Amino acid sequence: MKWMIGFEGTLTRWIKSSSKVNSVDLVQNFLQIMMSWLISQLRPQSNLQNEKQVKLYPLEPEHQPRVSALDAEKVRSTLRQLVRDWSTLGSAEREACYSPILDRLELFATDCLSANVSQKSDIRVLVPGSGLARLVWEIANRGFTAQGNEVSYQMLLASNLVLNHSESVDQWSIFPFIHSFSNLSSLDHLLKEVRFPDVVVPEVLNRQDFGISVGEFTEIFSNPDEHGKWDAIVTCFFLDTAQNIVEYLRIIYGILKSNGIWINLGPTLWHYESSSNPRDISIELDVYEIKELSKKIGFQFEVDSERVVETTYAGNPHNNLQQVYKAHYWVCSKNGK
Repeated sequence: MKWMIGFEGTLTRWIKSSSKVNSVDLVQNFLQIMMSWLISQLRPQSNLQNEKQVKLYPLEPEHQPRVSALDAEKVRSTLRQLVRDWSTLGSAEREACYSPILDRLELFATDCLSANVSQKSDIRVLVPGSGLARLVWEIANRGFTAQGNEVSYQMLLASNLVLNHSESVDQWSIFPFIHSFSNLSSLDHLLKEVRFPDVVVPEVLNRQDFGISVGEFTEIFSNPDEHGKWDAIVTCFFLDTAQNIVEYLRIIYGILKSNGIWINLGPTLWHYESSSNPRDISIELDVYEIKELSKKIGFQFEVDSERVVETTYAGNPHNNLQQVYKAHYWVCSKNGK
């Protein structure tokens, strides 16, 4: 709060900002302790030999490593993702984004079971860009074999906490909105405590039909061993992470089984469009171009499935400024099922 400097004797008599600053400092210290604990959990989970001990830095700034602005924003984003995926506060976003996908998978399962599939767990579903893995969990919870794929270590760290260390509902607390003082109606909204997870997580994890692969989607799934391996692929707010959308679409088509389906929901907020790094050259297409390219690759669209879903994404529902996406939803099949 830069405006505090030089105004301590004036504005602070009118606005109780000293208590606000103290509250925010306490919350930030709480988050620092939680993050340190989270990192400390990595070593017991690892099977690597001769690994280096993870060093936990004390809170004193002079002893802390410099953190890039990009990494700091990724941590803030991960906190908001915890709200979206694993709290009751994120239920509206999950209903808007995940329900259409889950409903369509259930219809697909009905078709498969009436054909040549003996049980639901034989249907293999891949979720690239799975983030904190709630959608993967929901798919597995419905009886499918589900695998996520994620590259962000911030996301993987947080999903490890939820998936491998949660024992009860509302076990953990975070304060995900303390990093911005803008567009707030009250201090309560700034210091909003959010508890997670909103479900008992481990019940699904005991089965063999749930997993997360770690790494770049294009590197892992361009492997010939993945060709024709998946019955369904779900991309939710994922396509616009591509530098080369053509490569994404070709890989999705290649790893689908014959008569498999691809379910997509998301915007075209191309992640690399504004990058100043010359290595981040990307292809930015509009929705019409993506559809036409998909058809040329071999996908057949279910015309009656296409629609626009209006939704926020990892937003603060108490904020006076709301960013609403018009996310495009469609279902495609391979070989014209």
